[in-house]
Amino acid sequence: MEPTLEVLKILANLAIFLMSVTIGTYSIAVSFLGPKYARAANAITREKEKLEKELRERMAAATVPIKLEDLEKRINEFRKKEKRMKGRFGPLSLLNTVLLPTIFFGLSLLYTSLGIHMFTGSDLSVIYGPILLFIAIGLIFLGRTLLMIQRAARETAITLEEVKESEET
Repeated sequence: MEPTLEVLKILANLAIFLMSVTIGTYSIAVSFLGPKYARAANAITREKEKLEKELRERMAAATVPIKLEDLEKRINEFRKKEKRMKGRFGPLSLLNTVLLPTIFFGLSLLYTSLGIHMFTGSDLSVIYGPILLFIAIGLIFLGRTLLMIQRAARETAITLEEVKESEET
């Protein structure tokens, strides 16, 4: 029974470690994606203002008839761009990057401490299931965040290379 107790202690330490990693991950995400999100949001706002201005001018002029199909098409294009932007940056929110993984790692730690303090051989299979499930769910959130940070870093590197190339020519 002693090796099983050691495994529970290792899982408790793993949960504590993973909780501490989430905060660092969020700070990295913010440093990479904060400026990128601001640029994307500003571009969408400018495009929306441009669309509204064009619509007002066309309505004021009344010489160029406004086609409903054309207007719907442009609005749908705008909504698609906005949806893509939210899809790219949504998982990198404070909730998805820090709070949810920390909650799942905390639940894992809670179940681990219950297993350590209320340790019986027959209940062990009941304790390991939730512990591993909560760690896995927390790792999914954390992994998704890391993948999005990697994608942002690659896009930033490409952008910097493009800028350098344009300066050289």
